[in-house]
Amino acid sequence: MSSDDTSIAQVFNVGVHVPISSDSSWDLTAVIARAVESDGYDFISTPITRPAHAARISNDLEGGNTIVDSISEEEAAITSSDHVEQVVAFASSWIEPNAKDHELARVSAEVLKQEVAYASYCGLVNIVIPPPKRRTDLVRYAQAVNTALSMSAYLQVSIHMLMCEDPPEDVPGDAHNEDGSGDRYDALSMWDLWNTIRTVCGYNARLSLALQIPAHVPPQVVQDRWFAEPVRFLLLSSSAFIGNAKGFPVLSKGHQSLYHHFLKLKSFTIIRDAETGKLKDGPLGYLKYVRYLQAKLPPATVTEAFAQGYQDYLQAPLQPLMDNLESMTYEVFEKDPVKYAQYELAIVKALRDWPHSRRPVVAVAGAGRGPLVARALRASETAKVSIELIAVEKNPNAFVTLQKRKRNEWKNRVDLVKSDMRTWRPKNPVDILVTELLGSLADNELSPECLDGVQNVLNADGGISIPASYTAHISPIMSAKLFTDLQKHNSLQHIETPYVVLFQAADHIAENHEIKQIWEFVHPNPELPSTETDASPLVRQNTHNKRCGRVTFNIPEKAVMHGIAGYFECVLYKDVELSTRPDTIEAKSKDMISWFPIFFPLKTPICLPRNSSVDITIWRETDGRKVWYEWLIESFMGIGDSQVLLGTSDLHNPGGRSSNIGL
Repeated sequence: MSSDDTSIAQVFNVGVHVPISSDSSWDLTAVIARAVESDGYDFISTPITRPAHAARISNDLEGGNTIVDSISEEEAAITSSDHVEQVVAFASSWIEPNAKDHELARVSAEVLKQEVAYASYCGLVNIVIPPPKRRTDLVRYAQAVNTALSMSAYLQVSIHMLMCEDPPEDVPGDAHNEDGSGDRYDALSMWDLWNTIRTVCGYNARLSLALQIPAHVPPQVVQDRWFAEPVRFLLLSSSAFIGNAKGFPVLSKGHQSLYHHFLKLKSFTIIRDAETGKLKDGPLGYLKYVRYLQAKLPPATVTEAFAQGYQDYLQAPLQPLMDNLESMTYEVFEKDPVKYAQYELAIVKALRDWPHSRRPVVAVAGAGRGPLVARALRASETAKVSIELIAVEKNPNAFVTLQKRKRNEWKNRVDLVKSDMRTWRPKNPVDILVTELLGSLADNELSPECLDGVQNVLNADGGISIPASYTAHISPIMSAKLFTDLQKHNSLQHIETPYVVLFQAADHIAENHEIKQIWEFVHPNPELPSTETDASPLVRQNTHNKRCGRVTFNIPEKAVMHGIAGYFECVLYKDVELSTRPDTIEAKSKDMISWFPIFFPLKTPICLPRNSSVDITIWRETDGRKVWYEWLIESFMGIGDSQVLLGTSDLHNPGGRSSNIGL
């Protein structure tokens, strides 16, 4: 078992927890050989110390001995060896750093430090520590964990947590609904404990979860919440299994769905209590069934297959006006057949609506390597409308590819122009202007500014822009992984930069996962004067492309907000649309892969109580030389008829100090 995330992403590793029944018969090498070589597990988990260690500590506590001696040879269950990469250590289960007995708490914290330091010495990669046994004095537990983390520079520390508690039998049905809500039963109580611990530990990148799947299927809100956390291990006890018609161990349909979902996080699976299970096929029956479930994992969606390895990976947005894109970047975009099929359909419909007898002039501005040029030619054939086609491209390197395609494919059907579209002045007006300048928030790659600059070439008598309009949409999001990754940089610039991200380990925390529109751009822009002379000063100042959007979201369950997720919808022509919103992409542009969402991080996570709300305000600003975004969060709690302000975040990226897009 390796700490290399790249290697574990290719397989699903399954281990078995091996308890130590007696000191005399314990042989780690033999246990590993039997479990891995004979039984077919990938690794084992086991206590780091023998029962003698707990007995000695107990005797010392009873005898008033305040000195906690280190682990001895007789007490160590794991030693440094060639096999440690196949072992996950479990710290002593009796450890209770927030115990009511202060001496037990002190000793527990010291033993936890010792066991973590010893695991690090042995070369172990992972250690699982017991959960807090009390909810009071939780910060003492968290402080002990934080101290233990400092004992090693690389050891991964996972806290054993149950996904959620079982609802009390005497709680009425309406007090713990399917969504996890209720007055007396808190389905997110276990997550609440974890959130306090990891917050005290400063979102340490080496702190993760060993998540115990309970015997009952948790509410969906609980599953969504844990999925947004760093789950390193999934613990499956034999009690979570049921017998099928023949008595063999299986998981319920709900458990199967849960397990398949969490496999996307590439978590390790540990089967516990297999030796005490009473179902057919013995302890190995559980392993066989888990392997069967892994083999039956639903096939990846088109987006998942295309973006393998890019989930939750922060990427800076492109700056296509300032930078000339490389051929490989164009190639990635061109792999999306859905986007280009929608563009082609839009051009076909626009040509069929062409009311004049003369040939329409169609221009592809920002042609890149020519995918839209080829689609425009196909659309002309489909619509049976002859066109005069012009391809405009400022990138001199991409222009070489256009020249090659013209010579080999397009011949005299296309005229090439090497120019920035904003300074291009054709002899005749353009009837249909086609561009693909959209970014993850629609306007964040300066599509409005580019189209303003080229609008004067569009025929004033019914000229068509494809796209015709686009809107930006946002939603509050929770993603501990993204916040932790940004914390590593310890840089204001990084935390005030919007990133392109394919969200995976994230939870949309708004009620019903709501997403709301914040602004719109329309082309041709009706705010611009019709003549270039009158329009030029406005285009240079660019103040008409400023925007401010403020929207409110209800937060039904306690949560932590780490940032804002951004999406867009676009009308190419009439009813031909594109969307990246997860709730409308299936209907408008199913399987489109060209754009990942955008992520606006927060410097400080915002803790939100149940039934609270957040107001998100985003500004699109410009000074005529660059464009940037600023964002701010306000949180509220309803008390009676009043909304009480809980807090206000910093204003992020004022004046574009950390990130901007150059004009």
